Amino acid sequence: MISSIRLEILKLRTTPSFYVTVVAAFALSLASAVTTVLLPVKAGDPPVSSRANVAHVLTQPGAVTSVAMFILGVLVVAGEYRQRTILQTFLAEPRRGRVVFAKLITTGVLGALVAAVVYTVTVAAVVPLYAGKGVHHLPVNVTSLGLGTVLSGACYGLLGVAIGALTRNTVAAIIAGLIWIQLVEVGILENAVPSIAKWLPVGAAQGLTAVERSSHLLSQGAAAIVLVGWATVLVAAATRLTIRRELR
Repeated sequence: MISSIRLEILKLRTTPSFYVTVVAAFALSLASAVTTVLLPVKAGDPPVSSRANVAHVLTQPGAVTSVAMFILGVLVVAGEYRQRTILQTFLAEPRRGRVVFAKLITTGVLGALVAAVVYTVTVAAVVPLYAGKGVHHLPVNVTSLGLGTVLSGACYGLLGVAIGALTRNTVAAIIAGLIWIQLVEVGILENAVPSIAKWLPVGAAQGLTAVERSSHLLSQGAAAIVLVGWATVLVAAATRLTIRRELR
């Protein structure tokens, strides 16, 4: 198993998509957070010193990193099917379950690390910006938000691996995943049936990093259990299908 994990790490280190995805997560998170702090507050928006404003800024790393890790997770598996390198991978390690497990461990740990670093860098960048505007104490629990961001990044990496293994098609998996996240959950279900949406992956991820609690969001503990549960179910299905399905 250790050798399989090392091989997955080597593959990522030599794949341009890995660096593009991580750099994009950093750039988008920082740009969104810094822009929100620096731009003048519009009429009707919460003031820069408010809990809502700070929460909006510090939840951006979690949202951006989760999507980035989902895409990377898809590429880790479906990319190998697309390039046909999966054949060599399974020849080197015929026990396909171990291959999938190695990809899960690698992507999950990487998702947690990237989320932690992006969140830490974002906090370090916005603290002096808030101080320059007279806000010397952030009115949120920075540690709690950070833990939620890290768990979300790890779980979305696992979800990406699972969806990539189920579909074996890079483009279809990424497009379907983004449509589900942005259109189905965020655009439709959150507004139409929030009582159901909070039990889905995006709703659970929002519960992990929410500052203001409402009936439309799960508690952080419940959200963690739900998101891990979704990842576990999809991972189990993907592993079983990978073991039983013929290569072509």
